[in-house]
Amino acid sequence: MTTAAQTGLGIALVLIIFMLAVAGERLAPPNQAPAGGDAKNQKCDVDAPEPLHAAAKRWCADGLFLKAIVTTADAQNVIAVMQFTPNGAQTWQLQSGLLMGEFRTLTDQLAVAAGGRNISVALNDAGDRRVGACERKPDEAAATCAATK
Repeated sequence: MTTAAQTGLGIALVLIIFMLAVAGERLAPPNQAPAGGDAKNQKCDVDAPEPLHAAAKRWCADGLFLKAIVTTADAQNVIAVMQFTPNGAQTWQLQSGLLMGEFRTLTDQLAVAAGGRNISVALNDAGDRRVGACERKPDEAAATCAATK
């Protein structure tokens, strides 16, 4: 087979692949809504003392969480439990690496509101099992987060 024939065959193959991709886009069914419906319309219950309530409520902004509970057990520690919605738990399973940065930022905001206390945030799935955690101590520059294995 000559070089010209190979080039022509290669171009034809690329065009066929392109046409199949275009046809697939047109024939594919439209994207379906998640099984639980629109996550942003789900109510998120926030239970936190007043100085921490606004920072805790920010965890609910993306619709990933069903509950945000923050307690100040003593003068040195703030403990928070964030429970994912079913859709939020699925998003966590698929994209936990991408969500870590956002959760570190939210933990840092909680630390600012906590006024020099240790922060510990448990990330629980829809069945209330721990799937991750974030923490920040007052002397640390930023929060750290990790998925539970």
